[in-house]
Amino acid sequence: MNKHKFYQFVIPSVCASMVTGLYFVVDGIFVGRGVGSNGLGAINLAVPFICILTAVAMMIAMGGSTITSIFIGQGNEQKALRSFMNSIYLVLIFSAFMTVFSFLFSDQIARLLGARGDLLSLTSDYLRYYILFGIFFCMAMVLAAFVRNNGNPKLGLAGMAAGALSNVFLDWLFIFVFHMGIHGAAVASGLGQVISCMIMLPHFIHGKGRLKLKLLPIEKYYTSEILRRGIPELITQMSQPVTIFCYNLIVIRYLGNIGVSAFSVVCYLLTLVFSVFIGVSDGIQPLISRSAGEGKKELERCFLKKGIAVNFLLAFLLYAVLLLFGEPVIHIFNREPALVKLAGESLSVYGVSFLFAAVNMIFTTYHLASKRTFKALTIASLRSFIINVAFIFLMPAVFGRQALWTGIIAAECTVTFIAVLMMKKSSDSHTCSAAAAEN
Repeated sequence: MNKHKFYQFVIPSVCASMVTGLYFVVDGIFVGRGVGSNGLGAINLAVPFICILTAVAMMIAMGGSTITSIFIGQGNEQKALRSFMNSIYLVLIFSAFMTVFSFLFSDQIARLLGARGDLLSLTSDYLRYYILFGIFFCMAMVLAAFVRNNGNPKLGLAGMAAGALSNVFLDWLFIFVFHMGIHGAAVASGLGQVISCMIMLPHFIHGKGRLKLKLLPIEKYYTSEILRRGIPELITQMSQPVTIFCYNLIVIRYLGNIGVSAFSVVCYLLTLVFSVFIGVSDGIQPLISRSAGEGKKELERCFLKKGIAVNFLLAFLLYAVLLLFGEPVIHIFNREPALVKLAGESLSVYGVSFLFAAVNMIFTTYHLASKRTFKALTIASLRSFIINVAFIFLMPAVFGRQALWTGIIAAECTVTFIAVLMMKKSSDSHTCSAAAAEN
């Protein structure tokens, strides 16, 4: 493993992550054009709940694939198979429960998410139809993670790409041809995930790698290991839905339904922007892990520095693009003047947080990849639940409506400062230990 491997890992990872991001953006474009601003607002209110579904599925996927890879590396294929099958059982149980629960209580969930008036029925309907495909949404994420760990990353990318492309066609078909409205958007998304699963499942049915589908018992040991290893991923994944949920509550109070609709456009763009940052972070993870395992501290730090530099540069470039071309991009979703104006104003301020968020993601990945789990959990928790929530509500409460979008900037900047202090303290400690060893 050497530093020249950086782009060989990062570029494919960014491409795969962007495919997932585009999946949601395309939904927004078709809904904005075919259903209108209320449709955008309804989906944005539903996003935090959908992201919880995604976060738990990713926790199982990453926790399960991590311990499965460890067992494969140790040459223990029987334990690898058991951890794989226990991951499948966990995601099936969780998604089946969430499907039934969400379908029965979609109205109550929509109210809890802040939906009122015209947005209530739209949000509830979207959730009800979307969750019918909950098992496929969760299963697609788990299968993609295990396909990569089973030696076929191209198949995982192919499955994700096929789902995204089919979603584009089905969105057009259901919304503009069959005039199914927001129900059509939900069904199109679900069928896209069905196609993704159909592409990846044969890999495990026919046993083309070390892992294959086999009827095995659920075991407490594997279940607890999968959940324990996946908790950092859960916390990291929860950052965006928590932010969106908090902002939805604030925005609907200060700006009303049109504000929520405008913020929904911002959220679609955020999904695409953050998919780039996540792609870089995911790409450097195996490089850092391998370097840490080999005891190559300098190479480990090299990948950290390159990851920070690349993500910061990308954040700067993406923010500049959105500043220059923000209005034409927003027009792709919806041309309502009030919506375009509000979305443009919020994006120009909110976008500053990209610079800090991109760096924070790299720090989290670095600590996770190098087995500094407590530090990774600290940064992830601060971003997801503590500093993030506090500043989002505090800034407009103290400084008024004009400070509505500054909370996320203050939060991400504070977390970056704390992360840098943690790195400095770690470096000072390492220097002192080395000096003591020499003496």
